[in-house]
Amino acid sequence: MDDVVLNSGMCGGPAAEAEPVGHAPPPPRRLAHSTGVISLATAVSRVLGFARDLLIAQLFGTGMQAEAFVVAFRLPNLLRDLVADGAVGSAIVPVLSAVRATKPPEEFWRLAQTLACRMGLAAVGVGVAGIVAAPWLVRAIAPGFIQDPEKFALTVRLTRWLFPFITLVVWWAFFCGLLNSLHRFAMPALGSAVLNLAMILGCLWLAPRLHPPIMGLVLGVLIGGVAQVWMQWPQAAREGFRWRWRWRHPDADRMIALLGPRVMGSAIYQVNVFINTILASLASLAGAGAVAALYFANRLVQLPLALFGVSSAQASLPTLAQYAAVRDLDRFRTTLLSVLRMVGFVTLPAAVGLTVLAVPIVRVCFERGAFDHAATLITARTVGWLAFGLLAYSATEVLTGAFYAVQDTRTPVRIALETLVVNAVLAAVLLRPMQVAGLACAASLASGVNLWRLMRQLERRLQMSVARPLLGPMARITAAAGLMGLGCWAVWRSWGQTVAPMAALPLVIVGGMVCYGVACRLLGVQELPTVLRWLTALIQRPRASLPN
Repeated sequence: MDDVVLNSGMCGGPAAEAEPVGHAPPPPRRLAHSTGVISLATAVSRVLGFARDLLIAQLFGTGMQAEAFVVAFRLPNLLRDLVADGAVGSAIVPVLSAVRATKPPEEFWRLAQTLACRMGLAAVGVGVAGIVAAPWLVRAIAPGFIQDPEKFALTVRLTRWLFPFITLVVWWAFFCGLLNSLHRFAMPALGSAVLNLAMILGCLWLAPRLHPPIMGLVLGVLIGGVAQVWMQWPQAAREGFRWRWRWRHPDADRMIALLGPRVMGSAIYQVNVFINTILASLASLAGAGAVAALYFANRLVQLPLALFGVSSAQASLPTLAQYAAVRDLDRFRTTLLSVLRMVGFVTLPAAVGLTVLAVPIVRVCFERGAFDHAATLITARTVGWLAFGLLAYSATEVLTGAFYAVQDTRTPVRIALETLVVNAVLAAVLLRPMQVAGLACAASLASGVNLWRLMRQLERRLQMSVARPLLGPMARITAAAGLMGLGCWAVWRSWGQTVAPMAALPLVIVGGMVCYGVACRLLGVQELPTVLRWLTALIQRPRASLPN
């Protein structure tokens, strides 16, 4: 199937005309609204996420309990990424979207029921295995903790409590994939907001009542997992999903065939995170508090990545999959280029802003309680280097989704393996001279290699250029982002030290956005009026957006 969709079908002709179509792909305007809805829901989640991280930083700083939780949550959260962003993104959504576009509705629901049964059983097995293997898992991902028996024991305990979370996440991921394939994005996107809210309540209400206090946060995670599943079920039922025991379906077998290499590819890609965690736990090389600093820096960079990069990939995947199913190469390429330009428009200024204003951003967000000025400095330096790769992270999400849309999961696996090797080598080389910032720099450079390789391979599959049409628009966007960065740097340097950071930082950010908009207008960046139209449509027609 890997080579059939594009090379023998998507160029139109009689084969394309003979393809039955159950549901036509949505128009670009609908895709724009879907992206906006996901971004809005993600923004709510990220605001709550920052409140959560602020509480964690204030209560636990970069001390033992914080580092134990970061490591213990790393594996369940990794599996959450693999299931929600990997399995759903690469196998469930494209297969469900293709069936919806080419077959009767009855077949779509039979496939959904089969997937629900198979994923449910797998979820229980993974949860039990994680509880049993917790000590060995902690040794593997944080070997530096072995030298501190108290920290190691606490991390194992938290890991065992947190691993059942992945069982809940598998069910949540199934409903997200089902609803996304129906172009319903709002409720799945709000799942993370519910989880963050539960973690906040865990910090505020449970932590003061438990010993150690970090257990309040752990219980908040589990409560949030239950709430995520519970909130998806009603909308799925309204769309037509009914529970039936089904184990066999030909398209389910095809999904499993796609899922194997995709999970392997996601695992390889996520090993980059584990490499950084392992090296950051070596305090003699990475510096004291490196694990927590890397975590908090990653949370800051993840905000624009989730708002724009992941949201764009998530919204465009069902559309690209349906264009692939009906073999429409022109619209497939046009949609892909439009999404990539928009990703550059929003992520490049975000990367520049995070780099220029890293210290005040970290100071305002986290510097209080146990999070002191020294922690601010090491976290800010890490933020700057992670932001360097923000465009590559975001564009990689979109390009990887394009491969999933044509049901090619092998190419991203091979490229992810190359990226893993590059990241490991660069991290080992840069760790000693740059400490934890070297790990961030290595991750950014490796993501750039990943992006370049994915784009080259996709160009071969499409037999036309993807990079060349982007050069002009990206050059103008880069120039506008550079002007914005210079303006933010000059303003902060001139009066940022004389005004309270809590008041000065929002003013500088808003001023930077205005500067960026003016620069885009002067340089003729075409995405600016498009974004303004999208925002106006979302404000004026909220009822039309909510069902997405």
